[in-house]
Amino acid sequence: MKLSSLQIRILSGVILGPLTLFLIYLGQMPFFIFMLVAAMISVWEWWRMSDAGEHPMRDVLIGALYMVVAYTSFIWLRTQFLEGLFLVATLLLCVWASDIGAYFAGRAIGGPKLAPRVSPNKTWAGFIGAMVSSGAVLTILFAARPSLMQWTPVVSGGLIPIHSFVVFLTGCWFGAVGQAGDLLISAFKRRVGVKDTGNLIPGHGGLLDRIDSLLLVSPVFLLAYMVWLR
Repeated sequence: MKLSSLQIRILSGVILGPLTLFLIYLGQMPFFIFMLVAAMISVWEWWRMSDAGEHPMRDVLIGALYMVVAYTSFIWLRTQFLEGLFLVATLLLCVWASDIGAYFAGRAIGGPKLAPRVSPNKTWAGFIGAMVSSGAVLTILFAARPSLMQWTPVVSGGLIPIHSFVVFLTGCWFGAVGQAGDLLISAFKRRVGVKDTGNLIPGHGGLLDRIDSLLLVSPVFLLAYMVWLR
């Protein structure tokens, strides 16, 4: 029986999702090997797209720098903090929530397009849905682990707790950054004239098609945690 496009997408997610989470959970060498392989695939996909553009060398260098910053931030979160696993889980849940929120809000509400020349399917309703979903997830996680993240402003010396509304706004910020990361990859694909970043994942395209939001959120999340949320 031939599988539909949606069934292929679901099957790929069911297989790859748990495997990815398991390797992140293991940490240490399995995690580093996984990150190295993923980074190499990402750079390869970016190089293939860059080669189709007018300024391949410039684009390759920019993309390589982008990947280094993104992957280094993700690895740093997992390995350099006592609760690194929880931090990475928080990051992933915020990104996934923003993607899901954007999809369902965009489908249910529709309305004006966010960036029609870059991504015709994205709407402002979806953008707001992404922000609200990510903010809600971060607020819930904060409530579940108050001992980990005191969420106190650095300038206060850790004496004045931040109100939950500010936590929610921080999560909204992550959601907005994730959507910007998605648009960034979409804009580059459109500029070089390709539909997908690759064909690595059946039904999903390339690896960069799946982690476009995560790439930009990772360094922003790390910066927010080190400067503000720690």
